[in-house]
Amino acid sequence: MTDIILGMGEVGETLFHLLEERGFDSVGIDTDTSKCKNYSKSQKIENPEYLHVCLPGELSEFVDVTLDWINKMEGLKSVLVHSTVKPGTTKRIQEKSEVLVLYSPIRGVHRRFLDDIKKYTKFISSDKKNIDPKVKVDLEKRFEKVDWMSTTKTAELAKILVDTTYYGWLINYAQITKMICEKEGIDFDEMWKFADEIHENLGNRPKMFPGIIGGHCVIPNLNLIDNEELDMIKKINEIYEKFKK
Repeated sequence: MTDIILGMGEVGETLFHLLEERGFDSVGIDTDTSKCKNYSKSQKIENPEYLHVCLPGELSEFVDVTLDWINKMEGLKSVLVHSTVKPGTTKRIQEKSEVLVLYSPIRGVHRRFLDDIKKYTKFISSDKKNIDPKVKVDLEKRFEKVDWMSTTKTAELAKILVDTTYYGWLINYAQITKMICEKEGIDFDEMWKFADEIHENLGNRPKMFPGIIGGHCVIPNLNLIDNEELDMIKKINEIYEKFKK
């Protein structure tokens, strides 16, 4: 049986190595043929079992491309969407397919992705209530630490709101306090020492580095959710960027 990884970017390639390391026959597919693993367009994938979707979440044809690949493969047990996507995306795919479609967001820091995927619990979600127990066993073999969420939208929002956006919000506060410190002529690090013991005892006063939010997670992921209040993260980041110049 074969696991297929669709999209061999940073997430897909890391997932490919994880599955290979754990003894699963895997195929990596990408529009960039140099990134493909154990695959060429001329070959037929034998005994496809699980399709892991790691396409860019902002891709406008995300649903259509995923459905196209689902329809190309006979005998799939399940599809797992690992990409960070607009809430409701996984349900849209499920409504157009007979194959079980699950959502399971990736967590981790890019420079140590493989280690982090092994370390963190893999949250998996479904909009179907009756899931074949064998599928659950199969996924536990692949990811070892698994927890289930009640709906795919719960997990889609968890990735955006509790992971990347919350991280951005914390950085925003560091940016704001850094700007105040510089305006008042005081030392940022000295001031934040006041929080050290509080955070050690209560765990709710994290000191963040006041850098400019860049990369391809925090700000881009905000575009996947329609919320004016959260747009403040972008605005504060832009204010801080001008301040640093």
